[in-house]
Formats: sequence, C-alpha cells, structure tokens
Amino acid sequence: MQQRINQIQQTYREFLELQQKLVESQQQWQRSVELMKELEQFYYGDDYMEIRQQMDDGEEYDLTTQGEYSVMSEDALWNSFHEYQQLLWKQLRFAVSQLDREPSE
Repeated sequence: MQQRINQIQQTYREFLELQQKLVESQQQWQRSVELMKELEQFYYGDDYMEIRQQMDDGEEYDLTTQGEYSVMSEDALWNSFHEYQQLLWKQLRFAVSQLDREPSE
C-alpha cells in the first residue's frame, strides 16, 4: 500500500506542476484572442483592401518578413483565421468531453 500511496503522491505532484503550465496556457490563449482580433480588424476592415488596391495600382511596399508569409498575401491571414478557429473548436470539444465524463473514466 505504501507503494501505491507513493505512486499517487507522485501523480499529484506532477499534476500540480502541470497545473501552472495550464494556467500559463490559458493566458496564452487569451493573448491569442487579442492578436487575432487585431488581424481580423486589419483584414476584414478597410486597411487590407485599401493597401491591396494601392499595390494593384503600382504602389510598392516592403513586404519582407522574418520567414513567415506576408500579411498582404491573400491567403496568409485567411488561412490563419481558419486554422485558429479549428484549434478553438478542438479545445472546446476536449474541454466538454472532460467535463461530461464520469469521474472513474
């Protein structure tokens, strides 16, 4: 029985360490919402289309990046919105599945 207590104590200790990371992860999700809102405002607002039109009319902008796609690439932001939404749904489904499960599962 002592071995079982020790095992469960270790499991609990590991959970406590992980719990802090989960809190940090939640903060990262909250930050991601702020970032996504700013990207959406740029893309779905007037800025993106106005700049795109200027580029089509010959205006040149420096679209050099640090390796990621340019925000002026038509699909870059749209794909990010779609992928982000998929991640959110995946997180929601996981959370609901854990909330709905029986304690012994």
